[in-house]
Order: sequence, then C-alpha cells, then structure tokens
Amino acid sequence: MTHLVSVHDRQALADFLGKDSRRHIYALGDLDPFFWPSTQWYGLKEDRDGPLLAVALLYLAPNVPTLLALDQEPQHLRDLLEKLGPLLPRRFYAHIEHGLETIFQAQGWRMDPNGPHHRMALVGQPITKGIDTSRVQTLTEADLPELLEFYAHSYPGNWFDPRMLQTGRYVGIRGEDGLRAVAGIHVHSLSYAVAALGNITTAPEHRRKGLGKATVAALVDTLHQEVDEVALNVHADNHGAIALYRALGFEIHCSFLEAMFSIPPNPNP
Repeated sequence: MTHLVSVHDRQALADFLGKDSRRHIYALGDLDPFFWPSTQWYGLKEDRDGPLLAVALLYLAPNVPTLLALDQEPQHLRDLLEKLGPLLPRRFYAHIEHGLETIFQAQGWRMDPNGPHHRMALVGQPITKGIDTSRVQTLTEADLPELLEFYAHSYPGNWFDPRMLQTGRYVGIRGEDGLRAVAGIHVHSLSYAVAALGNITTAPEHRRKGLGKATVAALVDTLHQEVDEVALNVHADNHGAIALYRALGFEIHCSFLEAMFSIPPNPNP
C-alpha cells in the first residue's frame, strides 16, 4: 500500500527531481531559500521510511496556488494525485502530465484548460552572436510601477510576481514611450544551478522589430554563465515564440497540460 506524505527534506527532493532536471526545473528552483517558504511538497511512498516514488509541489506565492505534477513515468504520480485531490485548495492552476486531469475531473473539479504547453530547454551554448543587446537594461524594484503598467497593456493575465525583481534577473528595452520589451524569470537558483524564463513580452505596437529576441538573448547570456540549466514554458500553439527560442538554442524537452481547476459552488449551501 502506498502513502501520501508531506516532504520537508530538500536533499531528498533535489535527488528525486534531479533525475530529469529539465522536466522539473521549476520545482528544483523552488527548493532555493528564496522560494522555499512559499512551497508545500507532497510525496508518495510505499512505507514512510522508503524512497520517494512521486513528487508534487504546490506553490503558494501567487494569488492562485500552482500545482506542479510532472513525471516521465506518471503511474505513481497518478496514485499521488488521487490521494492529494481532497487536500488541495478550492481553486488552483496546474502543470500536469497529459491524461492526469481526469483524476481531478472524477473528483468533481471543474477544469478550464489552457492548452498543451512545451518545456523548452537551452541545449549547449546560447545562439546570440550578432544580436544587438546594447539597449537592454536591468530592471529593479524601482521600476515596478512602470512594469505593472507595461504588463497590463502588453500581457494581461500574466503570472508576474513583483518579488521576482529582487533577483535582478528582469531586463527590458525602453524607448521614448517607456518600456517596449521585457524578459524575466519565474525561478532562479544558484544553489540548484537552474533558471526558468518567464513573463516575456513586447508591447503590441513594437512587435516584429527584434526587441523581444534582444531582451531574451541578453538574459539568456547572463543566466548561462550562472547556472547549468535554463528552460521555459511556451504554449504549443505559439509557433512564433517557439521559432524564436529555437533560434536562440532552445529545444523542446517535454510537453504537458496547463489548466485551472476549481470546485463548483454548492447549489444547495
């Protein structure tokens, strides 16, 4: 019989996740002391002193918690999620292996799918030679009001966490009308040598001018010197972004589903 357990041993988690660091790059990054206080970790074991068979992470920092449940061989993960479902918050966003969404649907959750996504990882050296990054600037906490306004205009519904500016790994290009393109990170950990790009966008009126490519190139050059693995998530239908990332040296590592899950209101409270 298997058991759902709460996991607090960071080394045990790192050993498990490190077997496929690109698939688990977000979770590995969240082991970092900067992110760790916002995490809840769950595991599946055959006995409470045995090895981890599967791991799921609930990241609590955003307004909506995010569940990360990925595994190349998800049979144990399915068992874990069946046991974990009743303990989850009434609304959460999830990155899960394709097919596992049926677990939550069978338990009565309503699913609002956000479609298939790819995890793309940098393979070898970044391909940034010849890209003009001279206008790219590092953004700081002092830039927060301008950045929030920029995202509201250029990327509504984003997953930006203002605390990420403290990492010093948000960059942008400005013009006379303010920010025109921004690239940042979702996780960044020197301790676990991983970084995941995120919240990348260009103002609609300035797209197709190479500004997005320049911001990403500058950020990737920096991250590649600091960590062993750099990756990102991209919607499988975003062919333009996929082509841009391929041109910079990224390749698709795995695919998964993103979706919002919520418990419908009780019609007879």
